[in-house]
Amino acid sequence: VSGNAATNGPVSMLPPSCKPEADGRLPASCRGWQPWSPERQAAARAAGVPVFVDFSAAWCLSCQVNEKVALNRNMLLLKADWTRRDPAISAELARFGRNSVPLYLFYDGRDPKAAPVQLPELLTVDTVLKAIGAAK
Repeated sequence: VSGNAATNGPVSMLPPSCKPEADGRLPASCRGWQPWSPERQAAARAAGVPVFVDFSAAWCLSCQVNEKVALNRNMLLLKADWTRRDPAISAELARFGRNSVPLYLFYDGRDPKAAPVQLPELLTVDTVLKAIGAAK
């Protein structure tokens, strides 16, 4: 479920407590996968929170492998679950020239208007760490 307001009612935005702490870590209540929506992504970027967006689907084998191998780091993790072909997710995929999943985007949190780093379809821990490390 994408958290799309058109299908799930109003989307809850990030609570103020999701701002990074002094050591750069997110509070525990903000860690782990949360549903993606354009609004939630925009709210996180406006708040300066690093965001990793995983455009994925239950039927996507490489998506499932990548999640287990290379993801789950310290940043806001938004899951854009395209299993049921959510139109908002389809539109976002198209915006990045894609017509399928996986698509991985990392927003470093420094500039809310900056383009994200687009990671390759097959991830390794090193690939993810390099993308995140380049943001520091």
